Amino acid sequence: MTSLSAPNQYPAANWRRRRIRVSKIGVQGMLRVKDSETREVKDLCGLWNFRADMSNDREAGFRESWFSKPLSKSGTTIPMPVPSSYNDVTQDRTLRDFIGWVWYDREFFVPHSWNDLNKTRVVLRFESAHYYSIVWVNGKKVVEHEGGHLPFEVEITTDLAYNKVNWITAAVNNTLTPTTLPPGTIEYLTGGDGYPPGYFVQKYKFDFFNYAGIHRPVKLYTTSIAYLSDITITTSYDQTSQLAVVQFDCQVGAPDTVPENEITMKYDLLDKDNYVVATDSGADMFKGQFTIKNPILWWPVGMSNITAYLYTLKVSALITVLFIE
Repeated sequence: MTSLSAPNQYPAANWRRRRIRVSKIGVQGMLRVKDSETREVKDLCGLWNFRADMSNDREAGFRESWFSKPLSKSGTTIPMPVPSSYNDVTQDRTLRDFIGWVWYDREFFVPHSWNDLNKTRVVLRFESAHYYSIVWVNGKKVVEHEGGHLPFEVEITTDLAYNKVNWITAAVNNTLTPTTLPPGTIEYLTGGDGYPPGYFVQKYKFDFFNYAGIHRPVKLYTTSIAYLSDITITTSYDQTSQLAVVQFDCQVGAPDTVPENEITMKYDLLDKDNYVVATDSGADMFKGQFTIKNPILWWPVGMSNITAYLYTLKVSALITVLFIE
């Protein structure tokens, strides 16, 4: 551990971590995807092909295997922007109030430079889709996800074609049940009420519309085969000693063939001007801490002439000849 000092102008404030720079996102799927020196991001947003399953039981898409070929080959589709709520896009009242499975698909290419299984992982990421989602790539199911508000992702390196067009299919169901968030119930209307067989309505008690669809961006991104998958940072500050402690704990994903003692971690704590104020490195060093004397503390606007001061923790990993950041 290396400790360096920095002038302390505001000893009465709490020193807080406000920004973390971690370039690799792992299987948790909770950290935002960004381009870096060792990672590329490909945006799949735009107009997708779209169809709502209007069958009585909403299961026609599965019975007829709509995922096994492009949607346009199994029936009529309409263009649908992704991301969006399909309820708001057309003037079709039936689609606005639709409950059940809707289907999306689109074609895409991947760069030839990504076709290196010894160095590169390719990950498909949905930022959110409401509410239950099933995703296929080139006709193969790759992931299912329940929940309409958080990201989910899956590695698809070996499911892609690198010399021809690929296609992705997503089935999204907005049905609410007593165990979903928000909750709801399905009520079947039968008997002498004049409703057709299997007619149902969605019931809920909240005061907003149940918007549905692929609500946030869809992306492909790459990492090295060894990658930072998660990082936890905690900070503390002692006003008496004027010492700040920055503790970090990293999770690194890597093939089983890479021993942990061959992974060298490097940590740099940078000030607002990107000068290194503390650094440390070591093999198999996935956690540690820095102690900073007299840190510049974070203050809100109006309480200091230096406001919202941010430090950056930069984490790098060296695995044999592979470098990730």
